Amino acid sequence: MKITKRNGSKINQHITKRISFRKMSEEQKNTEERQKVEGEGLKEEIPDPPTPANELVPENITSVTPSTLNHQPSTMEVHHHGHVHSKKKWKEYVFQFFMLFLAVFCGFLAEYQLEHTIEHNREKQFMKSMVEDLEKDVVRLKNELKLVTVQYTSLDSLTVMIYNGKYDPLQVRKMYELQRRYLYPLTLTLINRTELQLKNAGGMRLIRNRQVADSIINYWTIAELIYETRDAINAHRGKAKDISFMIFNNKYYKHSEDISLNFSYLDSLTGEPKLMTTNPLVLTEFANRVSHITDLLRFNYKLRRLHTQHGNALRLIELIKKEYHMNNERERKYTGRKEKGRT
Repeated sequence: MKITKRNGSKINQHITKRISFRKMSEEQKNTEERQKVEGEGLKEEIPDPPTPANELVPENITSVTPSTLNHQPSTMEVHHHGHVHSKKKWKEYVFQFFMLFLAVFCGFLAEYQLEHTIEHNREKQFMKSMVEDLEKDVVRLKNELKLVTVQYTSLDSLTVMIYNGKYDPLQVRKMYELQRRYLYPLTLTLINRTELQLKNAGGMRLIRNRQVADSIINYWTIAELIYETRDAINAHRGKAKDISFMIFNNKYYKHSEDISLNFSYLDSLTGEPKLMTTNPLVLTEFANRVSHITDLLRFNYKLRRLHTQHGNALRLIELIKKEYHMNNERERKYTGRKEKGRT
């Protein structure tokens, strides 16, 4: 069967339409696949599928070209990530490490300096409080030294009277007065306000000056020895007082609520005082105990304890003022007040 020119053109148009429809369906399918791939973040380009081998164009159809099909391939869109990481040089890493280390180190230095300043201020406050306590202790020790001197001197006179064995009315009256007035207990206590703060709050570690710290510890040690000697003397005094109740009759003393009156005064209304016993053993035992108290007061308490502690207090005050420059501060305050007074 012969193919005429008219029939050939019809066949050519039919084949062209069929190929165009095939291409359009494949393009639509490829477009959907590209959109799906782009939605998943892939960058692969999907190539157009090859034309099937069974769909061959007849040899005599030479006019079918891409231009005749009006086929224009679509442009592929490529999406890039927003952050592009470039490789850093080792010098940049070293610089960043150095800056981080410098920031941490400067913060540490600032914190250390602040803590050091706070501790230094606390140390100076403790030392000012210690000086105030020591100045009060000096006054108390000075007064105690005077009282103890009068006490052991008077008690020594009492023992001499008993050892002499002369109990005339004048001597008995003197014995009554001496034992009642001077056979009293010791009650000295030193100021321990700063001591308690330094011990309980761990404040001794704040004292950086080793000489000052050692002097303070030595002062506290002597204070403990003073209290031990005081308690020992009071114990002997208690025993001597028990014996005195067998010798002296309290009815001869005045009993009044008026504190202005001396409690050792004798009451003239009760008559001339007399000893309850003249037993030599009782009187000698009493005199021996009073004599022992006198020696403890004179040597152990006054010379070895009070006198030593009084000197320690004065030296410690001068040492603290010198090491912490407190004299200059007081001079400046005094000068400032003097200038204000002039103005």
